[in-house]
Amino acid sequence: MKLRHLGLLVLLSTLFVQCVSTASIEGMTVKDYKAGKKVGDKIFIKSVTGGKKTNPLWVSTISNENFEEAFKKSVVESEVFSKIDSITNDDGWVLEINLISVDRPFFGTTFTVKTTIEYKLYNKNKLMFSKNIKQSGSATMSDAIIGGKRLRLANEISAKNNIKELLQSLNEISL
Repeated sequence: MKLRHLGLLVLLSTLFVQCVSTASIEGMTVKDYKAGKKVGDKIFIKSVTGGKKTNPLWVSTISNENFEEAFKKSVVESEVFSKIDSITNDDGWVLEINLISVDRPFFGTTFTVKTTIEYKLYNKNKLMFSKNIKQSGSATMSDAIIGGKRLRLANEISAKNNIKELLQSLNEISL
């Protein structure tokens, strides 16, 4: 009988670990927005800070690396900039990103995650644009029955909505 309980515990632990994962690049990438005008040709993403690596035994998070890659793909897809520069130069566009907060629930049927992200855009070392963007994203039981996956989906939607608002803001301002 104890062996049976131990086997069930191992099975449940394995399922739990597989359910909690970092927000994916694909899930955070904005694909449904095209800029009305191009801000510039190339942009260098200087840094993404504030994200966290996911502990598979805890809760889903947004990592710096995945957010940066999703952001880069979103920029190119939206055509706000033509391409992402791999090295910085003093004559170009540079963006700093700081994930200030990711507020998430611990239980419920609908998970709503709220992200606050600070963006600072420089051109020729001069600050051209600075904004803290707050966005949310929700996932329900119909999106995923397992809570870990539902939280990951809510993280991705919130991050995607945040990136999209930035892209729209860049398109609406005079730089």
